[in-house]
This record gives sequence, structure tokens and C-alpha cells, in this order.
Amino acid sequence: MISTTKSYPLARAIGQLWSPNCFRNATRMAFIEHRLGTTHYTVKRKDPSLDPIIWLHGGPGGTHNPKGPVFSLATDRSVYAYTQLGSGRSSDLGKRRWRISTFVNELHELIRAWGIESFHLMGGSWGTTLAVEYYLRHHGKGIQSLVLQSPMLSAADWQRDANRLIKGLPQETQTVIKGCQSLGATDAQVYQQALASYYARHVLRRPKKLKAMLSRKNPRGAAIYRYMWGESEFSATGTLKNYDTTANLKQITCPTLVVCGEHDEATPKTGKRYARALPQGRFVEIEHASHAIWEERPHSLRRAILGFLASQD
Repeated sequence: MISTTKSYPLARAIGQLWSPNCFRNATRMAFIEHRLGTTHYTVKRKDPSLDPIIWLHGGPGGTHNPKGPVFSLATDRSVYAYTQLGSGRSSDLGKRRWRISTFVNELHELIRAWGIESFHLMGGSWGTTLAVEYYLRHHGKGIQSLVLQSPMLSAADWQRDANRLIKGLPQETQTVIKGCQSLGATDAQVYQQALASYYARHVLRRPKKLKAMLSRKNPRGAAIYRYMWGESEFSATGTLKNYDTTANLKQITCPTLVVCGEHDEATPKTGKRYARALPQGRFVEIEHASHAIWEERPHSLRRAILGFLASQD
């Protein structure tokens, strides 16, 4: 579906540099220039005979962590992760390109530059949206399996779950959320405090890590997040507000693992429903975790994913 009319020597050169037969057991950060911009990525190289993992971060507007726990999956196979255009150290992205197709096309450019023909595609949160869209738009070509951690496959499902979870907050907090959203006062301090209360239960249940996450500055990525999603995790008001791909799940024929945290804003109940809709879907719930499972229960998540991959080999 992609028409490339211009040659990008740098993308070709880096694709050769990182061929599957070089730098085994090495971790490297680099950049790839392609027709959409320049993407910052990290790869931890292992056995080139095994299909690698490609990990897609959340957002929209998030970043990958070059030293993050996702690279603990590189026990035997290589792991690739990157920061999507418009965020972090990747190049700017004009507002007219803030749409799903841009990020699907970016992923395709990277896969070609890396010289990967067969792989396991995994994502967290918004990354699951991108993973499923890539599978559907490319008819599953090269994808041996999918891992969908804390999936966002329907904005309506997400909003419905969020509304229910908000009802579990103190009444005063619920009133603040409802009032500020109705007035458009989402920058008010009381709203930010209410947001933090929700996040502490359903996004990241580690106080110090949550504080660091909420204070982290990523203005370019934040603009994409607000435009495509909304002002907060529980307010789908952006361009994705009508997104729903659940009717297409029956077209995904590869083995697919759906993972949710026990207290996840992407609720286990919804995750189980998605797994049932997938022809080869499986579901795992991670105890004592919410949405940021890699930050809360990394060993449990790693064990679930590696066990799933072992069953595919």
C-alpha cells in the first residue's frame, strides 16, 4: 500500500549495517532516515536465526526507553523498539500527519530498512492499536504472532471502562472530574490532582514512578496525544474518539496474546472479550498490576510473553 518514489540512501545503509548477521549480543541506539522523517530506535541483538521482536510503545506521542525492561525479552532473539515520529529524539511531524496511517507507514519503512522479513509484533496501549492496524493493512505479512498488552482497540470500550472505573473513586474526585471536563477546565490544579488519583489506581501503582511519569516533559508528544486522544486517559475526545477495530479481530489469524493488569484501565473483562474474538487468541491477567505493567510487574509480564513465544517455536 506504500508507494516510495524517492531513494533514501541512509535508510538503506543502516539497514545493511544492522543486518541479522552482525553485532550479535550487542545493544545499539541509532537513527533511520526514511521518506517520512528520521526515527530513533534501539536494538538488542541476539540469535539471528530466530524471528525478532518489534515493540511498539504507547501514546500517541509516547517514547521508547533504550534501557527499558522490554529489552529483557532478548534472551535468545533480538528486540527492536523505537520512538514514533513527532516525539522524543525522532524528527518533527506536521499536524496534518497526526493520524494512524502515518505511524503504520513509519513502521513499514523501519521493517524494510532493518531487513526483517519475519517477526513477532508487540505493543502496549496505543501500541496495540498500531500493531493491529499494521497487521490488517499488510494482511499479516511477516507477522508470526502478536502480543497486545493493555489493548486499545475501541475508544468506546475504553471510555465505557473509564467511566465505570471513575465511579470507584471518592465522590469528591468524581465531582471534580465531571465539573472540570464540562467546563473545559482540564488545566485546573484540582483536575490534575483528580487525574493523578485515577492514574494511581489504574495506570501506574508505584507512587515514585507515577510522580516521575507525570512530571516528565515531552511537549511535542503531548500535543499529538491531546490531538489524537484527549486531555487525559479517561477522556477520549480527539481524532481517535470513534476508533473501533473490534469487528476486524476475526481477520487476525496468527497466534495472539492479550495481556491486562488486574487493575488496568484497559480492563481484564474487555481484554478477555478481545481474546475470545481472535481466532487464536489467548489471555493472561497480571496480578497486582495496572496499565504500566512493565513498570510494575516486569518479571511477570516477561514470563508471560516468553512463555507465549516458546509455544510458537
